Amino acid sequence: MARTVPLLCLIAALLAGTVLPAMADGTEPWPPRSFGSGTAAVAITTAWASRLRAVADLAGLEAAAGGPGRLEAVEQGEAPRAVYGWTGAGGRGHLTVLLYRSGGFAAIVDPADARGEIVLNSFGAFVCPACAPPVKACGRRPSWVPHSLHWDVFDCGCTLTGPQSLAGGAC
Repeated sequence: MARTVPLLCLIAALLAGTVLPAMADGTEPWPPRSFGSGTAAVAITTAWASRLRAVADLAGLEAAAGGPGRLEAVEQGEAPRAVYGWTGAGGRGHLTVLLYRSGGFAAIVDPADARGEIVLNSFGAFVCPACAPPVKACGRRPSWVPHSLHWDVFDCGCTLTGPQSLAGGAC
């Protein structure tokens, strides 16, 4: 009976979302579980989004939002990703995050105080037409972009939200 109680506590913690088990090889399970309500502790505004430029991982986004997002979907394909969402405090603004297996992310911010979306990613890209002055920063070249491409002119806009097929044609 002494072993049963700790085991039940572990199972309860897993079900409550307080413990994420690592896989046998030490990696986190995919997709990462989300037990958050998806309600941010802050209003999602242009000023708030501009502070996200230095965020490099999902944990940083969760800290900035004041808690975990709600897992909305798991998408398969060329670049499998988990989609998380937050609604700002008081229903003000929305944040959608696309998390890739690599840990990289792309985020789309729909701020409560401006028209148009703000797009950023874990590679340092930040596009904010509503900012004063407007910002269009491509960030570092992501690993999936071949070095033969001219980063700033050709491919920057194609990689802001994650890997795209490099076949000919528009993104």
